[in-house]
Amino acid sequence: MLSRLPLRKTAWLVLFLLFLSFKPKAQQQAVDKLSQAMTDSLAYLQLTDQQKTEALGLNKTAATSLLQLAQKAKADTTLKGKALAQQVMGIMKQRNASLQKMLTPDQMKLFNQHKMEQAAELKTKMMTTQLDLTDQQVPQVYQLNLKQLTELMQGKEKVEESKRKLQKARAAKSMKSDMGDIDKEFKQVLSPEQYEKYEKNKEAMQAAMKEAKNKD
Repeated sequence: MLSRLPLRKTAWLVLFLLFLSFKPKAQQQAVDKLSQAMTDSLAYLQLTDQQKTEALGLNKTAATSLLQLAQKAKADTTLKGKALAQQVMGIMKQRNASLQKMLTPDQMKLFNQHKMEQAAELKTKMMTTQLDLTDQQVPQVYQLNLKQLTELMQGKEKVEESKRKLQKARAAKSMKSDMGDIDKEFKQVLSPEQYEKYEKNKEAMQAAMKEAKNKD
């Protein structure tokens, strides 16, 4: 059902899972393959030769960290599921932070757009399972998710850039209005039953995010 989405390669994640069963020599080979796959996945940024070399170095560091994490997970059976996923994402987040420092402004735009597309794909996959989307609905929901996430990011940037309280309030109000407009578009694409589930899931997510924020 998700075949119509512009899905991207996740070779680094697959290789990480394989780390758990590879022998030492094979693991090092996997690190090399993983770091190269991670570098190849940045082709959309049109990196210069110097940037590619720097990116490969960053990716080798990340791949090595993933290997060490895989070895730790193999020895510690309690390190799995959400806890393991969080550490994997932590490693990739650190890689991305270093990568962004070497990008030009135009490359950063491409990088952020790519992140939005990946987030929209993931959200659409979740909604496909939760709402039992039809083949026709999947690409429509993907486009709405991409639009929603992009406008949300732009809205947050405007709020952060606003220096006065009144400007911040207006930017936040505008962002809330935009999100409401997109919800109306979702209502046109989804069936009444699906939209009801969508609203409930959204409320649950907002409550979870608010609770997590209060704990920080």
